[in-house]
Amino acid sequence: MLFQELSFSATIGAAIGAFAVYVVARCIYDLYFHPLRNFPGPKRAAIWSFYEFYYDVIKDGTYLWEIEKMHQEYGPIIRINSRSLHIHDPEYFNTVYGGSGRKVNKELSAVSGYTFPHSTISTIDHDLHRRRRAILNPYFSKRAIADFEPIIHDRLDALISRLVDATGSTIDLTCAFSAFTADVVIQYFYGFHANYISSEGFRFSLKDALNVLLSFYNLTRFLPFRADTLKSLPLPILGLLNPNFPEVVSAREANKQMVLKYLNKPDEDKKAMTDAKSKSVIVSALTDLNVPEEEKTLDRLLDEGETIIFAGIDTTARTLAVAFFHLLNNKELLMKLRKELSAIEKPDGQRWTTAELEAVPYMRGVVQEAIRLTYGLVVRIPRISAHEALQYKGFVIPPGTPVSQSTYMINNDASAFPNPQAFDPDRWVRAAQDGVSLDKYMVSFSKGSRACLGINLAYAKLYLGIARVAFSLDMELFETTQQAMQVYHTRGFAFPKEGDGAVKARVMGPYQRQ
Repeated sequence: MLFQELSFSATIGAAIGAFAVYVVARCIYDLYFHPLRNFPGPKRAAIWSFYEFYYDVIKDGTYLWEIEKMHQEYGPIIRINSRSLHIHDPEYFNTVYGGSGRKVNKELSAVSGYTFPHSTISTIDHDLHRRRRAILNPYFSKRAIADFEPIIHDRLDALISRLVDATGSTIDLTCAFSAFTADVVIQYFYGFHANYISSEGFRFSLKDALNVLLSFYNLTRFLPFRADTLKSLPLPILGLLNPNFPEVVSAREANKQMVLKYLNKPDEDKKAMTDAKSKSVIVSALTDLNVPEEEKTLDRLLDEGETIIFAGIDTTARTLAVAFFHLLNNKELLMKLRKELSAIEKPDGQRWTTAELEAVPYMRGVVQEAIRLTYGLVVRIPRISAHEALQYKGFVIPPGTPVSQSTYMINNDASAFPNPQAFDPDRWVRAAQDGVSLDKYMVSFSKGSRACLGINLAYAKLYLGIARVAFSLDMELFETTQQAMQVYHTRGFAFPKEGDGAVKARVMGPYQRQ
């Protein structure tokens, strides 16, 4: 009766007043009554997620630098929003992410920005995640990837041939490597590739779709609804949000057609594909009797396919591009790599294996430095110890608290990596000779049971890709400076202050061995 007697304007005023009271009450709770109230950090960061929203959405993925400043002022553990803590300590990374037998969940806000809710990477619950990873892990083992290496070499043959044909021209190496990695990962997941290496300028719609998703990542983390809801909007509306957003829908539809193409095959053809040496992950999952039916739904497979494909394309392509930026920017590094590769050069018709290249100390150093300075997912990826409190330097972190560390900060920590901004493959050689394990500080693939699923496939593409391109072509950097390699914006992956961080080079011709 009371609201019926109020005018419309009075009702609106009452609603605004009630909301204002709620906001004030929430601020008071966050500052003075919240379980994290005694943790270090500025008061403005402890109120809801306003501070984080301002820097990551309004200022386009720059909260990382505010977090860095907070650590400099308040120490290694800080409160960065009302319910989350951030730690900077290379020695503590494994405790947060490794789990050590603890039940470790993901945080909702960390996965709400993804548009594939049924995928393993978006799975919050610890137990469900372990069941889903158990289905996929055998297909991404070292042995499984070793069996797949001939396909990687086939795509490298096509890439190198295309680059040789471009002698005298300037090419976007990042796009070229994206086409290569896309062909490889799609072949591995679906059993056939789209030959993106042959596309004009090495450009293709799937990469455009990924760039759109990355540009929306920071905003979608704060939406009051699931990010994948955007995909169901009419294409004209999506086009208003971003002219390239329809590419995301088109990419998913293309993935759907790939799945249906298999489902509609006769049983004899399915069996032949399953028995094939290069059988796809999705075929194996669909035909494995041990996989529960609820894990074989079309939405689930599409979401899983998108995450594996998108992650497998961009991260590895960026790492390859970063490696060649530094090798071409300092030709002494390239000459040293070629000298070591010459010592294990194969007769015509034979190919290096990943295992052989991993055994070359300097080669391993080049790969590890490229990974270190590409950072993988550069955004915060919080972990929640569901039932156990964590202890850190006199602080007791309550169970259920999202805690994160930054791959960028760890990979650039001078206590682990002296002169961290330098691309120094020899640091890995020296460490191995001194019996020091730098791998414990390599966090680009994360750690623990939720570490990157495709790490072995990524290493195979990196070792084979860097070795063969470096040993096949002479190139010169073109209009690409160190600034393009410096991180400024965090949109899932790392981006420079201006541009997209692409590495461009002029192809001089085939490498002439001395």
